[in-house]
Amino acid sequence: MIRFGTHADIPAMLAIGKQVIAQAKSLNCEMDPDLAARTIRQALNHRKHAVFVAEKAGHVVGFFIAMQDQFWFSKTHYATDLAFCVSPEHRDQAVWLLRRFIRWCQEHRISHIQLGLSTGLDTEGRTGQLYEAHGLKLAGGIYSTTFDSEAT
Repeated sequence: MIRFGTHADIPAMLAIGKQVIAQAKSLNCEMDPDLAARTIRQALNHRKHAVFVAEKAGHVVGFFIAMQDQFWFSKTHYATDLAFCVSPEHRDQAVWLLRRFIRWCQEHRISHIQLGLSTGLDTEGRTGQLYEAHGLKLAGGIYSTTFDSEAT
């Protein structure tokens, strides 16, 4: 079941997020649980954000934090994700979270969706195939590097 997230879901979201971040090949950092919880709370309370959770057998197994804004150069709005995390054993829930996000965009008359793949976990291209199956098209890429935390 996909539903809107609540403040009670934050601990489960943090656990799932921590698991995904620990596996991410492009992130050389650890989750700050206080900062992550604050970000989720802000998203839950912000009118331009939405938080969706996937629930199976009464347990949160994935989440999608959506945000909308207007392009810096236009009054046209776009939507993207701040986080899209699903427990590895429940990857089948990703499609339902994506569909709920797309429906949210349509309900809010958002004409552009921009989603990236930034964790480096999609080596087989399944997430890209999922996005393409739902009408998204590849439009660029993400380039990443990590500097020593002491670098300025």
